[in-house]
Amino acid sequence: MTTVGVIESIWRYPVKSMSGEQLDEVFVAFSGVMGDRLYGLINDKGNPGFPWHTAREQEDLLQYKPRYKHHSFTLKPKQLEAAQSLAPGVNPLYPDAEHFAVEVETPSGQVYDLGSEEFMSHLRTLTNSDTLRLHFTQKNQYDCRPLSLFSQQTCDRLSEELEMDVDKRRFRANFYITWNDGKPPLYENELVGQRLRIGDRLEISILERDPRCKVITLDPETSEANPKVIKHVAQAYEGYAGIYGAVLVEGVVKAGDSIELVA
Repeated sequence: MTTVGVIESIWRYPVKSMSGEQLDEVFVAFSGVMGDRLYGLINDKGNPGFPWHTAREQEDLLQYKPRYKHHSFTLKPKQLEAAQSLAPGVNPLYPDAEHFAVEVETPSGQVYDLGSEEFMSHLRTLTNSDTLRLHFTQKNQYDCRPLSLFSQQTCDRLSEELEMDVDKRRFRANFYITWNDGKPPLYENELVGQRLRIGDRLEISILERDPRCKVITLDPETSEANPKVIKHVAQAYEGYAGIYGAVLVEGVVKAGDSIELVA
């Protein structure tokens, strides 16, 4: 195997379209990063094919900060070592649902229990919509694929081309990557169809490039929109930035782990 880069940072998003959290290490299952997008807001009067209420509809959702109340329980299954001693593909038992309880801080500093009626009333009043509700699952609610990856080199290139400081968090990846010296800025595109090993155990298949939407126009700190970001990605890169992956072998990933190309 050939080492091609390292994990610069690991991120997950407890609630779809809300702020993410940076992690030192986490278990990655077939369904994706443990604790990633377990919650989502649904609008029952929205598009039946995509009913999610996201920052596309409410831009300041990006400034809401969700936090797991029992953070340590949400990083790795307690029975992980025993499960992985049996065979690849044996799913360890996840924590009970109550261990994934979340509180959320609003942009104005108010703190609510995510599942409380008080918080839902806050959102319904703010959006003038009485059809919003919260949906929970332990198996992740990603839009397309279980994992998203984005490289620091691509972020640097976009910053140079757009003549602005492009915050990598616009791209809401699970793994931000630094490729080894000598790799081109868009090296991730060459990996579509390839298999990568990350750290001691995790193996993923790179499935496709990541098609981008309005969310990358939004500043993750202020939610201010800058349409030139998506316009440039559309014109220069056919609307793609970053890559999607699927998990082949589950495992724990740590920041700084090496990424190897499996021959």
